[in-house]
Formats: sequence, C-alpha cells, structure tokens
Amino acid sequence: MTYNAGLIEKTVLEEQDPAVYYKECCEFLADFIAKRQKLIGTQVQTALTELLQNLKTAPEHRRFERPELTKRLTSGFRLGSTSSAEPAEAFLAALFLFGMVGKSLYFISKRPQSAQFDEEVRRLFEDMNQFRGNLWLFYTAGQLAQSGFGVEFIPESNVRTPDYRATKGSLTVFVEASARSQSHTTIKGLEDILWNLMHGDASSGKQIKFVDPSFDPGLIVVDVSNSDVNANSTGLESQMKLHPGAFVHRNDQGFVYDISRDPEFFAQLHNTGNVVELSVRFFHMMAETGRYAVRALLVGISMGIGQTAGTFNAKRGAIMVVDSRYPQLALQELARGIYLVDTQKPLP
Repeated sequence: MTYNAGLIEKTVLEEQDPAVYYKECCEFLADFIAKRQKLIGTQVQTALTELLQNLKTAPEHRRFERPELTKRLTSGFRLGSTSSAEPAEAFLAALFLFGMVGKSLYFISKRPQSAQFDEEVRRLFEDMNQFRGNLWLFYTAGQLAQSGFGVEFIPESNVRTPDYRATKGSLTVFVEASARSQSHTTIKGLEDILWNLMHGDASSGKQIKFVDPSFDPGLIVVDVSNSDVNANSTGLESQMKLHPGAFVHRNDQGFVYDISRDPEFFAQLHNTGNVVELSVRFFHMMAETGRYAVRALLVGISMGIGQTAGTFNAKRGAIMVVDSRYPQLALQELARGIYLVDTQKPLP
C-alpha cells in the first residue's frame, strides 16, 4: 500500500491543500486499480499512470508522453478551455479529476460492495465517452459514504431502477445520478436541462426511474457544471432574497429554508428567473402528478475546472429542493442551500 489513509481521512485538506490531498487520493486509486486486473491497460488507467509518474518527477524534468489522452479525458470538465490547451494544464486538471475519483472510491469501498459496484467501476475506466457521467455517479455516492452512509449499487434488470441505495441509521434514500455534458450560458439552456430531467421521456427523464414505489424516497442528483448557474432572465445580480423567519436551520454547513413560510418568496424578483425558481417549480409540477417517488432534487456544480488569474479552481456547490413531507432528505452533507417545498399546495 503506497497511499496514506490517514491523510485521505483529513478531508479538510481538500479545500486547504488540494494538490497534496488529491495526489494522495490518486495513489489510492492506483492501488485500487492494481488489485483489479481487468482495469490495467485501460486508457483511463494509462492517463493516471502518466499523471503519477510526473507528480514524482521534478517539474523541469516532466514529460507528457500521451498528452492527447489526458486532454481528451479532461476536456469535458474544463470551463472556457480550448483544444489547444498546454499539456501541463490538462495534467493539472487530471489531478483534480483523478483525485475526486480516488477520494470517492476510498470512502465507498470501506464497506463491502456488490458485483454491480464492480460493473460501475469497469464502466468508469473503460468508457472514455461516459467518463463525466460515471465520475458524477461515484462523486455523489462518495459524498454520502464520507458522511457515514452505506452505499449499495442496485443491480440492473429489465426494469428501470435508480443507480444506488444509500442508508444511514433509519434513513434510506434511492439515488439516480445524471451529468449533463452540453454547455449552456443562458437560463434557457438550464431550463431545458431541468425540464427534461424531471419531465422528459425515456431517453432523458430521470423521474421514470422512480415509477416503482419500492424506490421511495427517491433523490435525483444532476451536475450542470458546464452551464452558467448564475444566469437568469431578470438581469439582476444573482443573489437570493430570503426572509429570516423562513429558515429552518442556518449554520456553518449552510441553510434549510421553508418556502411555505415566506409568502413573498416569488414576489422578490431576485428569487425568480433563475436555477432556484426553475428547480422548485419543475419539481413541484413533477410531484403534482403523483406518478413518481422522487422526493428531492439536487442540482450541483462540482465537476467543472476553471482557471482564474492563472490559478486552477474546482468550484463545488449545490442546491437541493426537498418535498417538505420528507425533511429527513434535507441532507446538508450534499448541499449548502436547501429549499423545502410544500408539494400538496399550489405555488404562487
């Protein structure tokens, strides 16, 4: 074992010193792969090997033998980048991504896993075209595992099912993960994403995974890192106007906000025409049909890698919309901003 498990457990380092933290997570990932013969030699594993070799080499002596592989791997995650990006930039982006994978698999695999877990891991490493979606699947599962949830990937069958079951104490939630790769810079693009996610047909709608009541309560988690989540139709600054009396919880982890306690919520222009209003309204409309066991929605921006003043950053964040009948699903482990919605009453 070449990785330091104690360092990976210190998750605060992910924000304080991401390069050091993710390097250790990459070491775990290499060890994880070495124990699975079928993963050795895949393109993703080849890119990881080159990354680790360069991390152990002085910067002036680093060589990028397969830069096209790393560029292809990271291009779907890098915001505002072009295909002509320098190999060193793609190399740094790969450190962030492989670090996220390693961290997630570390926490998930602390508990025994099923054959379906092995199948999802195989897809993660063998299918470069689906790397983004597969990484988001493991990222969300890893966040829950890190918070003490047991994660069990649900075996596939001829019946549509969610991706995995997460259990902690008396709480069980069924999760379906989706990462949208198309980039959008306007609110109309986000509107299309969120509508199709909750109201689409068999090819795009994730609510269909929760027709079976045995998958109740359900949670859909979608990543929209490639889109501008601050876009809105009002032209106003992206800043919500929230009433102090409507907060259920407000702490260093974020907040839980009950929209039903704020009758003026939608009268505030800052609260309209944005990703929050779209998420709330489309979620409410889906719940009104009574056809699906989806009780919560998460919209995240955890898989985009940007560059500001020459410094790489991987912004993390999410909002949740939760049916107020299921307050136990207001998981601050997953989102800093959580909005409770009364799905039994019409919205203004």
